[in-house]
Amino acid sequence: MQVKKLVLQTAFLKTLREFYSSVLELPVQPFDEKEITINTDLVFSETKQAKPFYHIAINIPANKIEEARTWLSNKLKLLRIAEYKSDIADFANWHAKSVYFYDPAGNILELIARFDLNNNQTEAFSSKQFLSISEVGLVSKQEEFEKRSLELQDSYSLNYFSKQPPLSQFRAIGDDEGLFIVVPEHRNWYPTDKPAGIFPMSVEFENDGREYRMQTE
Repeated sequence: MQVKKLVLQTAFLKTLREFYSSVLELPVQPFDEKEITINTDLVFSETKQAKPFYHIAINIPANKIEEARTWLSNKLKLLRIAEYKSDIADFANWHAKSVYFYDPAGNILELIARFDLNNNQTEAFSSKQFLSISEVGLVSKQEEFEKRSLELQDSYSLNYFSKQPPLSQFRAIGDDEGLFIVVPEHRNWYPTDKPAGIFPMSVEFENDGREYRMQTE
């Protein structure tokens, strides 16, 4: 699965524009009062109704997690991961390593190096190596969690991630190139103590040669 475009809402549009352009050094399309586009595939649209936050992961080259950690550490505070006693999570079953941080709107961002993608690069790490949207967090009401997980598979010809058996409160659906991370409302987003909330988004993605658009309220 490949995520082509992800549209999220924010109450801090100007602040995010500055963060993504100046701190993360990513290309931000011309700013207006309603939305910004980052790296062509991530869009933040302004809302005044709430203070939404989301979980997003970005694929980086498989051999660049240490360099990414150093690069980010010079710009912001990485989240400490207690179980690893480090700011790098080592997901052995997934053949991947990740670092996590917040943006100023409270979104939980993750840079993930997936070794099975075989996308090593030799150049020094920079924002040019933010390759693609890797994971999109989807939150459902607890009573709809099972139904939501099944609907995603049935409606879009997706399967559970082969490296992650479904858990009672966590489902990974898709593949190494793109995953939906499905959790019930109020479950803490890993590796934080921040409970997941339900906020609007839209996702355009491709799977098995077909293009889809999904919108949540």
